Amino acid sequence: MAYSPGHQLFDPAELMAGGGLHFHPAVTARAGGGRALATPLRAAYNQLAVVAAAGNSVALPPAVGGQSIFVFNATTNAAQVFAAVGTTDTINGVAAATGVALAPSAAETFISPAPGVWIGAVVPGP
Repeated sequence: MAYSPGHQLFDPAELMAGGGLHFHPAVTARAGGGRALATPLRAAYNQLAVVAAAGNSVALPPAVGGQSIFVFNATTNAAQVFAAVGTTDTINGVAAATGVALAPSAAETFISPAPGVWIGAVVPGP
């Protein structure tokens, strides 16, 4: 389905793709860790179902501003969350290639308030 890129208040392509409000309940973090091959997070709500070893990795999408990505690590190993490959995005001011750790059984919401910037906020557990 095509749309006119004329004057609009929102990008209808995002709406047609689910509006970013979809859930992926079975994300497998990339074995071996590292940013280059990190599993891309493609949903607004992501549950890490497989983190075979500490440091296995996932990557946020490119930060363009106005995004919110929720990640829950439902495993017993810590995962590493990186900025998208090919970007200079930061997470909490940390360089893209460094990433941030997500502890076992922890959840974090990543918000992009501006292009190139992710801010992670740990969600308190029960």
